[in-house]
Amino acid sequence: MRRISTFLALGCALMATSIAYSQPSAGAKYVALGSSFAAGPGVPEPLGNCGRSDSNYANLVANALDLSLTDVSCNGATTDNIRHTPQNGAPPQIEAVTADTMLVTVTIGGNDINYTSSTFACAGTGTGERCTANLDQAEISGAVSQLPNKLGATIDAIRANAPGAAIVLVTYPRVFPVDAVSCGELELSAEDTNYLAALGQTLEDIFVSVTESKNILIADSYVLAAGHGPCAADVSERWVNGNLVASSGIRYHPTAESHEAMAGLVLEALAGN
Repeated sequence: MRRISTFLALGCALMATSIAYSQPSAGAKYVALGSSFAAGPGVPEPLGNCGRSDSNYANLVANALDLSLTDVSCNGATTDNIRHTPQNGAPPQIEAVTADTMLVTVTIGGNDINYTSSTFACAGTGTGERCTANLDQAEISGAVSQLPNKLGATIDAIRANAPGAAIVLVTYPRVFPVDAVSCGELELSAEDTNYLAALGQTLEDIFVSVTESKNILIADSYVLAAGHGPCAADVSERWVNGNLVASSGIRYHPTAESHEAMAGLVLEALAGN
């Protein structure tokens, strides 16, 4: 864990101090839920299927706290795949959360609203194609309106299965920096960039709102995005890739450095609590 200690000093992205959980003790059961942004595809080294990496943020947290990790995160997962819908022959992720679970981390929701798939679809298209304008924006808008309830129901399901667990919602790192329209690494038109950036901001806003309403912890790398976007001059400071992979990870997904940052924020959320 080369730089986790650096992120332990970052307190601006954490939860209200009124939240009270016990930090898991060594050997406690820890379950990681989520989609590819949790699994870590392209981050060395791969573990089995679903794009999981042995250096994703869940493994870094488990190693730092000496926890017994069950990682069921999976590429393409939605909130339904956590709560009730099998994926890739595996049962719903929630089945891994049992009464003896003491820590649960969650990164989910982007696939519910076609966030990354829309980015994939529009990357590299010409300005005249108006790619995002041709997406089913009504369907996406409907999915966005449903996501707060789906994410809240996911938290409720975790609490029902593991009443004593600390729950940390880990946000999606910010793919589209403030100056995203000038970031050539994204390979998107200005119109498409603005639409997708707004979708990413909406996802962040929903995470923050659900964290507050459900009184859980948050590890928010999104708000620490300055200098860590896909166009950061120093490749080692990039927390997300653009349309090309700079060092690790896959397109429009977290790098190894991002997983270190997210792990550090999870650890600080738990320690600050």
